[in-house]
Amino acid sequence: MKKINNTNIDLGLEMALTASAYRAAGQKTLKVHGCDNITREQLGILLLLTLEDGLYQTQIANILGKDRPNITRMIDILETNDYIRREKDQNNRRILKVYLTDKGREKASIAKPLKDRMNAAQYKDMTDDEIMTLINLLRKVRKNIETEYKINNEEV
Repeated sequence: MKKINNTNIDLGLEMALTASAYRAAGQKTLKVHGCDNITREQLGILLLLTLEDGLYQTQIANILGKDRPNITRMIDILETNDYIRREKDQNNRRILKVYLTDKGREKASIAKPLKDRMNAAQYKDMTDDEIMTLINLLRKVRKNIETEYKINNEEV
């Protein structure tokens, strides 16, 4: 723990508490708007596919920073609920691409304004400079952790 001006600073705790509040607000928002049959993480997949439909599961996992077993489980649930469909890649029949269904597109269109509202709430009372400073500092913290613990190199 770092001490600044006689105050103990635990950055990890602050980030965890912020992430927890963000997750709780997200789930509450979804429930209030009738989207309680889908998680924030599953909606993240749908929203990603609205930007680029037909991604491989590994691409989705890498972009969202989730491990492949979790992504596979979420995609299984989304497919069961008819939000997405998987199709074999024409160039490599062993690989599946993930596509939105009409039902998935509709769910994503409901979720997008809710996500925009969450984004607006998190930036409330912050200047553009403060937002960019925060983003840059968080990126620096993430890079420091990934470098120190060789997160992307499979070594700890």
